[in-house]
Amino acid sequence: MNACVIAVVNQKGGVGKTTTVVNPAAGLAELGRRVLIVDLDPQGNATMGSGIAKQALQQSGYQVLLGDATIEQARQPAKQGGYDVPF
Repeated sequence: MNACVIAVVNQKGGVGKTTTVVNPAAGLAELGRRVLIVDLDPQGNATMGSGIAKQALQQSGYQVLLGDATIEQARQPAKQGGYDVPF
């Protein structure tokens, strides 16, 4: 199976990055595609928008970047939508 990576990046806040990521992720997951959102925003809006309480997480994307955790350890299933999010 071919993998596709889509990046949504903008330094300015309030430009719709979270909406642009979360909604298509849920749609692609509904079509049976494997989807992983990597939320590197310190506010964690994509994580929270996916129904995940970021304060309760043991591992995060920060630990993954430092090499202290793997994506598998940090990923969390979205409460709805069928995709995973490591914050």
